[in-house]
Amino acid sequence: MVAAIGSAPVVFAAVGQKDHPDWPCVQRKVVTLTSTQIWDGPPTDDIKDWSNNAELAKLVPGLVSRRVPLDEAKASIKALVEKLPQASRDETMKRLFAGVLSRINDERTSVISGVERFQRRQKSRADELERQSSEIVKLKESAKDDASQKKLNEAEEKYKWDTRVFQERQQNIPLACEIPTMIEQRAFELGREIRTHMSK
Repeated sequence: MVAAIGSAPVVFAAVGQKDHPDWPCVQRKVVTLTSTQIWDGPPTDDIKDWSNNAELAKLVPGLVSRRVPLDEAKASIKALVEKLPQASRDETMKRLFAGVLSRINDERTSVISGVERFQRRQKSRADELERQSSEIVKLKESAKDDASQKKLNEAEEKYKWDTRVFQERQQNIPLACEIPTMIEQRAFELGREIRTHMSK
């Protein structure tokens, strides 16, 4: 909790999880998604050589990218399926999903790390605001002349500005917390599409 000065209170309330104190989101922190969490197809977590297939290596980044509309990604999957012999379709689709999940996990891990770095910076900013607040209290007690009053005014202005910056950045946390969920949802949608092209 950061002390309030005048009419500019600052509250630092991190949600946090017992095992993940730097995780500020209400969503449970799950760093790595497994294939069994995403689809009902065969497990793919042990498939590491999916990128040896040049076509899959080229296709997967576009499927995973949130810049690519989901309908366009699904169309790319269908286009691949149409070129595959029936005998190798299931195996190729399994490897395609392995690649999608691998890249999805890489992206989510990066986002989660970024959210936690941001949270640690916010904690540092909150500590600094707490320090400034205590300093202002002392300055008010000792403001006996123009020079000390000027110093107090400057300290209060800095506090107000830093408070505003802190609060604005704090408001961004819920939005950032949604990104891993959005990425996970894309993995689910892609997995469901890939699954429709498999016979078993």
